Amino acid sequence: MSNAQNFLPVQFGKYLLLDKIAAGGMAELYRAKIVGDEGFEKLVAIKKVLPHLATEEELVKSFVDEARLAAKLHHENIVQIYDFGTMENDHFISMEYLFGKNLRFVCTQAARKGKTISLDNIFYIISRICDGLDYAHKLKDFNGAPLSIIHRDISPPNIFITYQGHVKVVDFGIAKAASQSSTTQIGVIKGKVAYMSPEQAEGKAIDHRTDIFAVGVVLYELLTGKRMFEGETMEVLSKVRAGEYAPARELVPELKSCVSEILDKALARDREKRYQSCVEMMADLEECAFELGLRPSGRNLKAQMVELFGKEITREENAIQEAAQAGYFATPPSGQITLPKIPAGAGDTPGVAGGHDATVATQPAPDDVTMKTPGPAALGNTDALEGKKSGKGKIAAAVVGAVAVLAVAAGVFLAGSGKKTEAPASSPASAPAPS
Repeated sequence: MSNAQNFLPVQFGKYLLLDKIAAGGMAELYRAKIVGDEGFEKLVAIKKVLPHLATEEELVKSFVDEARLAAKLHHENIVQIYDFGTMENDHFISMEYLFGKNLRFVCTQAARKGKTISLDNIFYIISRICDGLDYAHKLKDFNGAPLSIIHRDISPPNIFITYQGHVKVVDFGIAKAASQSSTTQIGVIKGKVAYMSPEQAEGKAIDHRTDIFAVGVVLYELLTGKRMFEGETMEVLSKVRAGEYAPARELVPELKSCVSEILDKALARDREKRYQSCVEMMADLEECAFELGLRPSGRNLKAQMVELFGKEITREENAIQEAAQAGYFATPPSGQITLPKIPAGAGDTPGVAGGHDATVATQPAPDDVTMKTPGPAALGNTDALEGKKSGKGKIAAAVVGAVAVLAVAAGVFLAGSGKKTEAPASSPASAPAPS
């Protein structure tokens, strides 16, 4: 829950920190505003590295790399970064402030209400993810050189759906780019095991097609309501490497052939047989939607978000209005203001980026790992894997996803944890009846 009623706003350079939204082992997230002349005010989210970590050179370097990378990304389907700097020895990032939920929580809420994410909305969500990733994959620097950005952690907690029906890719915390000063060694894997491509799970060199595989996994889970890879961490890792999963059509027999073909191509174990770009996958999604008579749109997605979260939307809006009426957004003459009490329930659910119930991946998500992996000859030896969260891996999971997500899924993906992953509480998509 938000700590708004216990937090006393303070000035932080040009920002006024209004309340602390979340805190974790690596960083903390604040709702803040910028105040300018003639009554100008803008809400933002501020992510700060925890003070006691400010001297950790490797962590700070990773933070800086992420900030530089994220600042280059300007796309409607990628969360926007506004500012980066150091204030009072605190490294911080200022970013877009959003209202909505992450995709994991949207699926969970739909299941709670006995509903499904409609097929047209599934197509819209996936196409918007593809659009944002295609932009990132093809982005060049100011000299025209490819940045070769790879997200490496596409998963439901890192897809954000606003109440207005906008789709945002968040948390480029462990993203890889050719321009980064810090690099990941071959044989080291990072991210959520259940959403890795086979080559990523094997610790091999990866390219943008690893993100395409991850998008395929997200599509699979939206369509079937089941996790594509389930089991203990090492069991999942083995399944991912081998590409072992139940075909979607076995779980949803009424799935149309064009949908199955898109899944098969996105999830090809051999990346040469996979979609070679996100825009190719987008084109097939559009053609399939036309064939099925679907009309994917942000308007339809907004309607489903309102259906799922109507009461919460109202609570959040009322809380903001109450805060504004109490002078919450007015410039405090003494640098301090009294905050209104946040309505009960406004902070009870995870997934909002920047709202009262916001959460943030200040620590690796439950199934996030950084681990060293052995060569192919030792893949069957689970004892050879050294699963540990490096300091760099922790802060990587923390930074740019500040506005977005803390995975709702249970179970901690650490080597030898013995805990099992849980299937998302979502149901199979509403697919058209077979022709």
